[in-house]
Amino acid sequence: MLGEKKRKLSKHKELERAKKLEEVKKNDPEKAEVFAKKQSWKAAMDRASGVKVQDDPKLLQKSINKEKKKQQKNSEKWNDRIQTRDQLKAEKQKKRSENIAARIHEKKMRKIAKREKKLMRLGFEGRKEGFMNEGGAT
Repeated sequence: MLGEKKRKLSKHKELERAKKLEEVKKNDPEKAEVFAKKQSWKAAMDRASGVKVQDDPKLLQKSINKEKKKQQKNSEKWNDRIQTRDQLKAEKQKKRSENIAARIHEKKMRKIAKREKKLMRLGFEGRKEGFMNEGGAT
């Protein structure tokens, strides 16, 4: 099929395959030679067709470690971002509640000042509620 591309194996699987080849070389040299020849032909064909071949275990391990470090660094950055967002949110909420409390306090103080101003009119210092309407005058 012309349109289909082979999916590239993950680096972990490539590393396992390379380690398996190393192990086979130690245990059974004849079988390893056949396996290595087969792998080298496959790698050569893949390279010729333009596919990247990753068959060096050291480089694969290095690449995997690099990816892990990058992922860890990104997760740390993300956690810092979340922490700063929460901190800013808390600060804004605190400022808002302080402003609301200050507004309520100011409103009370204005009310008290207004009441004091009302009571300070001349001639009304000792006035009582209902004073004018009482009495049997008529």
